[in-house]
Amino acid sequence: MQGTVLDKRYTLLDRLGSGGMAEVYLAHDEVLDRDVALKALRGQYAEDESFVERFRREARNAASLSHPNIVQVYDQGRAENGTYYMAMEYVPGGTLKDRIVERGALAPAEAAGLAAQVADALAVAHGRGIVHRDIKPQNVLMTPSGETKVADFGIARAASATVMTQTNLVLGTAGYMAPEQASGEKVSPATDLYSLGVVLYEMLTGALPYEADTPIAIAMQHVNAPPRHPREANPEVPAELDAIVVRLLAKDPNERYTSASELARDLRSVAAGGGAGISAAAATVQAPRAATRQQTRVAPAPTRGPVRRRRGFPVLLGLLALLLLLGGIAWAMYGAGNSGAGEIGVPDVVGLEEEAARQQLANAGLKAEVSKKESSAGDEGKVLDQSVSAGESVKKGSTVSLSVGAGPSRIEVPDIPYGATQNEARADLEDLGLTLGSTSQTPSDQVPAGGVVAQDPLPGVQVEPGTAVNITLSSGPAPAPAPEPTVATPQQQAPTQQPSNGQGPSSSSGSGNQSGQDLPSGDDIQKQVEKQLKDADD
Repeated sequence: MQGTVLDKRYTLLDRLGSGGMAEVYLAHDEVLDRDVALKALRGQYAEDESFVERFRREARNAASLSHPNIVQVYDQGRAENGTYYMAMEYVPGGTLKDRIVERGALAPAEAAGLAAQVADALAVAHGRGIVHRDIKPQNVLMTPSGETKVADFGIARAASATVMTQTNLVLGTAGYMAPEQASGEKVSPATDLYSLGVVLYEMLTGALPYEADTPIAIAMQHVNAPPRHPREANPEVPAELDAIVVRLLAKDPNERYTSASELARDLRSVAAGGGAGISAAAATVQAPRAATRQQTRVAPAPTRGPVRRRRGFPVLLGLLALLLLLGGIAWAMYGAGNSGAGEIGVPDVVGLEEEAARQQLANAGLKAEVSKKESSAGDEGKVLDQSVSAGESVKKGSTVSLSVGAGPSRIEVPDIPYGATQNEARADLEDLGLTLGSTSQTPSDQVPAGGVVAQDPLPGVQVEPGTAVNITLSSGPAPAPAPEPTVATPQQQAPTQQPSNGQGPSSSSGSGNQSGQDLPSGDDIQKQVEKQLKDADD
């Protein structure tokens, strides 16, 4: 889509990335002359009117959030081709996830400072009644100066309120999902704080607190497994910061921080090198001793124990009921009629988006192995083929290979040398899978006739295979200008006058002045010369 103009305003310059619901492009706003990040919804969501309407409303709400640590939403609309988009502030420093992947665990003071900025952003959103629902390092952008900006308030909120497919009964990103979110209960600002606790754990250790083979298994750990101490994985984490993380990862939302603002204050206190100022509730969570790290995961305040036991059982029942529902759906769709012990039917995922296909295979107890394959632009990101046919029985845990469309390949236009002949240009282009387009000519004093002097598109532009490249050839040096005509002086004129109508001399003034006479023609002069020669012979 490079070079495409949406809404006669946004020129797409480059693809920045993609997610489950949208593609993100670097674009230039031609009206305000600035670069923006333009998020274009995938077609499957654009066809869901209820989702689109909520997306529009929540995009307007997100645009009202103004804070240095929130990505500003400038505009939202629908382009001529039907694409729904959101134009946002362009933040060129990458994501927090990129930083963690590149550097691993961050220094505790740095991690606490970054988390405090995210908490500041959440405090503003929660104050306006907006719960993000998908806090993760991929949604935290980094400025070149190292500041954070939280993105996707509108799109996350719109998605969370819409059940779009059966495989999305549990919404959110599994690795960062709060227990109440995993069990389908009502979310609240405390839900975002739990997810931020997971992000902080990842910043401090370089890994997630809970990992498993499937999203459902990860969700179960968020509901049932004790909160993890980051200090177990990284002894450099201060006890005060360890206590903050464990409080954020509490299963009961009431046991977490009461507000994002309170959390931000404690994080800044730790980042500044002190822990005396953190809230008393966080301080009651003790870091594990080295000798008991494997046996004791959490030492919560004694007064909280009964609350957790009363809540844990119904939450577990809710999750088990959800798992039974998902299992029943999967069996009804794919397992009925499969008599082999431990075997299940493979679902049909051809035509689905990659993430949706992975999720559907995971729900069926299967693994996905993805390979990219060149495809049309419309099939980019969609499953083109699967190694095991739909309905075929395989053992649980088997791997299904998926071919996912990578879109049309792109070719960089070569730099055709100045002076190359037309045939040489054609050969260079065809070697790369391009074609020679139209040719035109222009004078050139530097390039001999027939040599290339210009091309369109310019070198380095990424184009699709088969694209025609037009060239301009030299027609040689420009012709020299013609000399200006000279006018004869009276002394150069012939002494005889030009007859007028065969009746004798004619003068424009009638005064006999020679300077006013018409010049004789060449034929007249020749006739007079011939006559003089004849008279001389006589």
